[in-house]
Amino acid sequence: MSKRVAINIISAAKIYAPIKIEDLEEKRIVPKMMLRRRLTRNAKIMLYLADKCGFKGGKIVYGSAFGELQATVGITDAILNETAISPTLFQNSVYNSAPSYFSLLNTDKDEIITISSGMNTSRAVLQTAALQALVSGERVLCVVTECLDINMIEDVNTCTKYLESGAAVVLEIAKDESGVLEIESLKEEGIIESLQELIHVISMNRKGSSKVYISL
Repeated sequence: MSKRVAINIISAAKIYAPIKIEDLEEKRIVPKMMLRRRLTRNAKIMLYLADKCGFKGGKIVYGSAFGELQATVGITDAILNETAISPTLFQNSVYNSAPSYFSLLNTDKDEIITISSGMNTSRAVLQTAALQALVSGERVLCVVTECLDINMIEDVNTCTKYLESGAAVVLEIAKDESGVLEIESLKEEGIIESLQELIHVISMNRKGSSKVYISL
């Protein structure tokens, strides 16, 4: 029998757009131009969501089913065309680019865990964040972002109406189990499946539920 824990949702945020999210407030959030120019789209979305959640530092569990597609495409194009690979693209091609930029911006030295579990990514992120909160006794930011706006994506995309999307919650272990609910299926049509478990939690929170059970 799997163990479950009751978590308290401190704050939550989500954002998505059919092609490109227009205003991520990066000039305000990242005032240093040189750093801002290096940010990936996933990093910009993550920084925006963390800001909306009021999270400035601490433990982070970050997830993405597809990772840094734009950087990966840039690298493969360079290989195909036999041109030099951009050092920035190479640096940004790893899965932990987004939380690493958060850490750099906020001089945050706490633990970062990065997860990719296909369309189950947000469920895995929630489970891992709940476990981290249980072990540490601290608040944890769990966030999933997806950026699929690459050349010819329309030829292969069958999983979402929104090429850029993200969702985040800050959670902690609940002090008691009064009023704790099971996660309801409150699916938002068109959003990629890798975000849906977080979307369920955020939707419940916006309807007034502050505590949910997470199965570990």
